[in-house]
Amino acid sequence: MKRALSTGKPAILLLGILTVLLPLHALACELTPSQQEMLDRVNEARSEARQCGEDTHEAAAPLEWSCQLAEAALSHSREMAEEEFFGHAGMDEQGVASRVSDAGYEWMAVGENIAAGQRDVDSVMEGWLDSSGHCANIMNQDFTEMGSAAYEAPESPYSPFWTQVFAQPR
Repeated sequence: MKRALSTGKPAILLLGILTVLLPLHALACELTPSQQEMLDRVNEARSEARQCGEDTHEAAAPLEWSCQLAEAALSHSREMAEEEFFGHAGMDEQGVASRVSDAGYEWMAVGENIAAGQRDVDSVMEGWLDSSGHCANIMNQDFTEMGSAAYEAPESPYSPFWTQVFAQPR
């Protein structure tokens, strides 16, 4: 038994070091089927050149999923649903940059898309791709990672509330 404890200490110590360098929620993050579908749809859209309003965007590299960006997206979707508002600034008047920083993500480029009322990923992506500004965020070559969330508020006629967060880490 003492032998098992002594061989277990380096693993525990290593885990302790990892949690200092990387928040625990980042280690435990797994995409839900809806999140995977959103990431797939975004990367599908980025895989070919696209017209966003009057601007043409070249195909862009696929994005990686970020659990921290998903956390920032969820906090904003939840706040919009619970406080019954729709906007990029939260009730504290802070925007996406602050939410992303508060989630522990160090960024050098950041952007956000929001929507409300679309029933599924296909519907919300169709709406975003039909909007020049939202489409431009999806196609932005500066972004390398994303997270997204939808939050249901059964009492709201505008539910679900959707947020996509895009960023490039420092």
